[in-house]
Amino acid sequence: MSNVFLISCVLFTLFVPSTYAQSCTNYNFTSNNQMSFTSCSDLPYLNSFLHWNYNPSTKTVKIAYRHTKINASTRWVAWAINPTSQGMVGSQALVAYQKSDGKMSVYTSPITSYQTQLQQGDLSFNVSDLSATYINNEITIFATLKLEDFNSTILNQLWQEGPLSGDSPAMHDTAGVNTQSAGALRLLSGQSGTTSTKASSQFNKRNLHGLLNAVSWGIMMPIGVLFARYLKVFSDPAWFYLHSIWQITAYVIGVAGWATGLQLGSESNGIQFTAHRIIGFVLFSLATLQVL
Repeated sequence: MSNVFLISCVLFTLFVPSTYAQSCTNYNFTSNNQMSFTSCSDLPYLNSFLHWNYNPSTKTVKIAYRHTKINASTRWVAWAINPTSQGMVGSQALVAYQKSDGKMSVYTSPITSYQTQLQQGDLSFNVSDLSATYINNEITIFATLKLEDFNSTILNQLWQEGPLSGDSPAMHDTAGVNTQSAGALRLLSGQSGTTSTKASSQFNKRNLHGLLNAVSWGIMMPIGVLFARYLKVFSDPAWFYLHSIWQITAYVIGVAGWATGLQLGSESNGIQFTAHRIIGFVLFSLATLQVL
């Protein structure tokens, strides 16, 4: 009993500091960036944190975006705000990564399309004091943003990471948490949260699309074939009615899954899974012919 208690205490002491270390509130900036921030937020995805100071009189916000557990020589990170919508297109991004010579590259990049290569360019607002550090597998982007044309203190923010191709950013993942890393930044209240209802809805639809198709084509259709194969000798003609009803039900569920996939495709501008789509159309066509 005492051994179990001792092990539990050891695990507790190891776990608790690690847990607290993941909170932005007890983080201290060091090195060449001796500064403090009055507000911060633990962003819910991609091991990220945002710290900021906002001056309402000048509409100026100083930010420090921290992206932890990252290899800066193989991955890029970015933080952005979108003045016009909650989506990716229109975002005004700050990008950082480590070049092959070991030096940090940090610059501004306006996102004008889903096929962006994160090219360097001027943003729709003034950015100064832009810099980046890489310490202990953590990239931090520092910047001062002049938000003179913003009429609200609630901003649409996005943050992202992706692979490097040489010394250039490549396309990030288009599934999972990479599609959910967006939310609202409330400059005055010092709060930040995910408000991307559209991203959440698409995530749920994607799960529903996979579930409906798995149940229909992967489970019910094969079981219907087994009904025809093995019940025919025992329950003629009942096997036929059971087989027909089962297959029609499976087909209806499959149609719902297929339609959900079409809706997802229409809502995901610029994101295409060509092979997946072609295979889906071919299988659905063959299944329709089989049912007919």
